[in-house]
Amino acid sequence: MTDLASHESPAPRGADRFAPLSPGLSPAVAAWTRELRTVWSAADMSINRFAGRYPVDKGTLSRYLNGKRVPRDQWFLNTLLAVLAEQGRAVSQPVRDHLIGLQLEALQVAHPHEYKVRRVSDELELAHVGWQEAQRYARSLEEQLADRIRQIEELTDQNGQLRAAWDADRVTVEAEKHRLEQEISDLNRQLQQACQRSAQAEERCEQLEKALHYLDASRYSDSETTESPRSDADHGDLADSLRGIPLNNAGGVAAMLNALRQMGARLQALALAEQAVTVVTVTNANDVMRLLSELKELDSDLVLELAGRAVSVVDVTTAYSVTRMLGELRELSAHGLARKLAERATPLVSVSNAYDVRRLLEELQKLGTEGLVSWLAERAVLAVDVTDGHAGMLLSQLREMGVDHLAKKLAERAAPVMEIAGATELVVMLRELRMLGVEGLAVGLAKRCVPVVDNSGKGVARVIKELRALRLNELAVRFAAQAIPVADISDPYEAGQLLDELRELGAGEFVDRLARRAVDEVNVTDSGVGILLRALRELDRDLALKLAERAVSSGKVTEALPVVILLYELRDLGADGLAMKLAERAVPAIEITDSSDAVRIMDRLGAMNRNDLALEFATRAAPAVDISDTDGVERLRAQLRGLGAAELARKLADRLQAGVGSTNLS
Repeated sequence: MTDLASHESPAPRGADRFAPLSPGLSPAVAAWTRELRTVWSAADMSINRFAGRYPVDKGTLSRYLNGKRVPRDQWFLNTLLAVLAEQGRAVSQPVRDHLIGLQLEALQVAHPHEYKVRRVSDELELAHVGWQEAQRYARSLEEQLADRIRQIEELTDQNGQLRAAWDADRVTVEAEKHRLEQEISDLNRQLQQACQRSAQAEERCEQLEKALHYLDASRYSDSETTESPRSDADHGDLADSLRGIPLNNAGGVAAMLNALRQMGARLQALALAEQAVTVVTVTNANDVMRLLSELKELDSDLVLELAGRAVSVVDVTTAYSVTRMLGELRELSAHGLARKLAERATPLVSVSNAYDVRRLLEELQKLGTEGLVSWLAERAVLAVDVTDGHAGMLLSQLREMGVDHLAKKLAERAAPVMEIAGATELVVMLRELRMLGVEGLAVGLAKRCVPVVDNSGKGVARVIKELRALRLNELAVRFAAQAIPVADISDPYEAGQLLDELRELGAGEFVDRLARRAVDEVNVTDSGVGILLRALRELDRDLALKLAERAVSSGKVTEALPVVILLYELRDLGADGLAMKLAERAVPAIEITDSSDAVRIMDRLGAMNRNDLALEFATRAAPAVDISDTDGVERLRAQLRGLGAAELARKLADRLQAGVGSTNLS
């Protein structure tokens, strides 16, 4: 439950007008809707007022609050929570996470397809982050190696120059030289391993080329005997030829199975899998997961057989790999095997990396292995590396688990020694220390790290916000003075948030400087430019108009919702001419698939008395919108009828009845 009900406030507008929830709602949707109503009531806004202030219609709001529709993204929830924050009633992070979790559970039940799209998008973002981290790590290794070689050369030169004073400095120089040589040795070993992996990849390519050779020969044979279909015996012959391929490497076998499957040679892939599953080496977790994934794609019963072999012998010293494999086993519903792997891993897995430990704790919680969760948490608190910023993420996990005593123990280890260079990592750590009630540690960390933290990137606004929460306003002002000339404000959301924080800090001179920078430097193709325009409108109308002119001339007009927001802001700014120019640019360019977005655009065009543009837009939108949102489609049909486009409305109704996704309505 949220903690909003405990706040005393006057009776909220419209709170007594909520209709009882339908008994036919699923438990997940009902739970989400009840909490949403609590947040709505706490925000003390009527439906009319909210719809007038934000780009959403009253019908959609009503469906959200009655449980008839679950919002697809977090915009609606984030807006309500922002309203609460403006009223001085910001919710805690656990409450926010609780609400997001309820929304996702309700979305999964009410709109499974939209939920899957959301999950895939989230996973894609995580995968991209992982790829970036891998690239960054490789570059770091090369830079470290070059730096160490340079240092050893410099020490060798110094050794010759200082030969006369050798006796006095010999011990110090030799010790430093030995340390650097050891580091070079370690880095060379890591590079050798990387070269070995490259050689293994080349070997896999050769194996795949061999498989492709047999398949090409098979295909050529088929083309010469088109009247004689290839028999199972022929497939068996091809499988016999594949037996010559080495099968001890799980990653290599997975790559071959993937190639065969892509070529449509499923029987050959199954034959290869049957040979490999009992002999393949299953010590490398990443390779095992690749092979499991390929066996799943083949719909083979060999998946559980391979998993059963792997859990007893796979390497469990790397938290990241163990976490991924536990997740794979859960998806296979192999909970017994997952628990067996978890029991093996918990006492052995490395707990040095805070981020990886957090992910593993989450996975163990999903398995319901509370004893192992506690064991791993106790190990991590004593052994995790607390010098980098990831310790804040582990603190958050421990606090969410309700083990504040362990979180405080970790905080006491980390706060005095952490080396935090990034603003985001500092914000996370300061927030977690505050949430734990150890503000003394937070103040000490802030005073030590704020003077050296990177103030040229994103996150500056959140650093100032945390410093204000710790009542360190003087430090916040000094930090702002250093950050304002160099902070990255290309992101309009970041620039708007920074303007708000500076105003709250009472740093008026910085507000003006930042506003002038933002007008010239912000990326007007970003979808958040309308949000920044709103912040500037409250500060300086001339600056707001200057940004508006840039946004209308060069901004991105392919996404519907940012265009709607910008049109509303131009209206409030009194820039009707710019609004007309934006509408004329956007109507032919907007990529429209969402029926609700189409309704918003047409509403705004109608309010601007541009029914000609609304009809032009409707002609493009009606054939393209996704009809899965029946409420949105019905509202779009009403809009079409209001424009006199009855034929388009009828054809859209035919699509809805037929259940097709998109067709030509001309």
